[in-house]
Amino acid sequence: MAIDDLVQTIVREVLRQLQQTAAAPPVLILARPDEKKVPPVLASLGSNQQIVYWDSVEMDMNPERVIVPFLSCSQMADLALGRATDPLQTKILDFLLAGHGVEIFEFEYHQFTTTAPAALLQLYESYEETLRGFGLQQLGSADEGSTRLNLPLITEKDVIEASQQGVSVLRLRSDVQLTPLAIDSAKERGIQLQKEERRDK
Repeated sequence: MAIDDLVQTIVREVLRQLQQTAAAPPVLILARPDEKKVPPVLASLGSNQQIVYWDSVEMDMNPERVIVPFLSCSQMADLALGRATDPLQTKILDFLLAGHGVEIFEFEYHQFTTTAPAALLQLYESYEETLRGFGLQQLGSADEGSTRLNLPLITEKDVIEASQQGVSVLRLRSDVQLTPLAIDSAKERGIQLQKEERRDK
């Protein structure tokens, strides 16, 4: 009799935990399901998430996570100034003002790191830093494992620090100077050094 009671107690506890898991808050993707930027986000999340999209959001919904698949350069600039000029920006600001973090899967400006002038990249990097302060973080991107160092001189110490952070590609200014030890250290650690193309005016 005691074993039967124990089995029933275990079964009830397992069922209770399963019901709590099923009732977990959904992940909100601020996009429509048919948008081309959505599949990479879904692939990064895995299949065990309850996904809700932009067009099915309820007013009182409290999602576990809020994810924006793509943020353009102009949207980034507006948000960094605390203003919204389109419905997506308005929704992002609503969540941020309510104290809810928002994750961005891809920032558009990352596509131009090898072609844009250094000053323009610095501007967008400062926008990204400002947005991080607001509670907006990057979820992931095709450039994961890659970072840009906007330094005129790269030393062995810079390469070692990048390696410790899991960086496999260092994007560098076109006019960068590299110490011989930095080059050797990058080779030893399998870090690829990519100089930007020079943009003469």
